[in-house]
Amino acid sequence: MEKTFRTELEVRGYELDSFGHVNHANYLSYLEFARWKMLEAEGVTLKNFQAWGRFPVIASIEIQYLKPTFMGDVLTVETKLVDYRRSSMQLQQTIFKGDAKVVTAKVRSVIVSGEGRPAELPEELEKKWRALVEKSE
Repeated sequence: MEKTFRTELEVRGYELDSFGHVNHANYLSYLEFARWKMLEAEGVTLKNFQAWGRFPVIASIEIQYLKPTFMGDVLTVETKLVDYRRSSMQLQQTIFKGDAKVVTAKVRSVIVSGEGRPAELPEELEKKWRALVEKSE
């Protein structure tokens, strides 16, 4: 069963564009912040990745912008790990303002070695992902 992680944040003035709403590129930072909070909630830190000699990198993001947000808005980012493979993981992320969806994103992350080549998920991480995702094989 997929577990949903929720992260709240408030829109800051320096994230706005000349139209007074959040610049589209800032949503990528919101999504990144929420992914690290998900890892943190699962007990995975940058120190873990350094010890494993493996690191997550974003291979692709498919994003849809649905509604604008403005300074002071409180946003909730929902993050779900929906699948994982030998060296990659797929996440679904949605940003809400209240009950309204403002952004949806499909994210593919790849685990790479210190040399930047795809590498197997560390065993400890694979066990955590297995517990979060109902794999159908």
